[in-house]
Amino acid sequence: MIINGLGYLGVKVVDLADWVSYATTLVGAEVVEQDDQQLKLRIDDQYSRINVIKADQPGLAYVGWDVGSEGWLQQAIAVVDELGISWREGTQEECQDRKVVKMIKLKDPGDNDIELFYGPSSGHKFRPSRDMGEFVTGDLGMGHVLFLTPNFDAIMEFYTRMGFAISEMIHMTALQGYAYFLHCNRRQHSLALGAAPHNAIGHLMLEVESVIDVGKAYDIAKYEGMNITMSMGQHVNDKVLSFYTQSPSGFDLEIGAGGLVVEDQEDRTVVQYEDISFWGHHGGLRNRPAP
Repeated sequence: MIINGLGYLGVKVVDLADWVSYATTLVGAEVVEQDDQQLKLRIDDQYSRINVIKADQPGLAYVGWDVGSEGWLQQAIAVVDELGISWREGTQEECQDRKVVKMIKLKDPGDNDIELFYGPSSGHKFRPSRDMGEFVTGDLGMGHVLFLTPNFDAIMEFYTRMGFAISEMIHMTALQGYAYFLHCNRRQHSLALGAAPHNAIGHLMLEVESVIDVGKAYDIAKYEGMNITMSMGQHVNDKVLSFYTQSPSGFDLEIGAGGLVVEDQEDRTVVQYEDISFWGHHGGLRNRPAP
């Protein structure tokens, strides 16, 4: 398996102060670096997991996938070459900025800027910005992302060639079709892919250890008047109890707890569902009438 987890995200925002407020008030992330052009946010022992860049328009800047070693990076390059995708090696300045040993940069078939890297700076002390516990990361990666694209077959081929395997498919009313959920480690899924008219990142998911911290965050989102795009609910596939808000970069951020971890990969079987949640998660991708 070439990719072994979601490593980090680079996101764009017009006003850095918006992300400072959102990250420290709601998410509980620690601001470890800030100037007038970017800020870096820590959620565990890695130097930073979310890098926020000042830009003219909000959105996704890049996604970093951890491949673990030079050997796996070379295997990734071989796959990228076979698929005819252009790539370049990350500069020394880019590697220093991301705090990684080495990386390559390319665009996946969904037009997402991707960085395949190894050797992240680790062993740092995480100090949450509010009263809360830890995030669930480690060998599970930082969480998961959802990509939407009209180039569905091509993006599925790219990520399965990179070592992802299908966990399940779920019918989404908003997409008028199925989204595919894929895993690359013990986390139930680290990537979700859906067919859509335009390329976009749907959401980033961060998992906390305690349901209490999800509830506290939900209260904060309501009291602060944040845009809650999907209400509290529980997903059918990974069993996560979560809610979604719109981040300052335009895409949604899911905060949840209780994610399914599959210890024995041989036990995995592909299934399909007709709804994304047992209950709740009203609005957004669920977008269905109340029973």
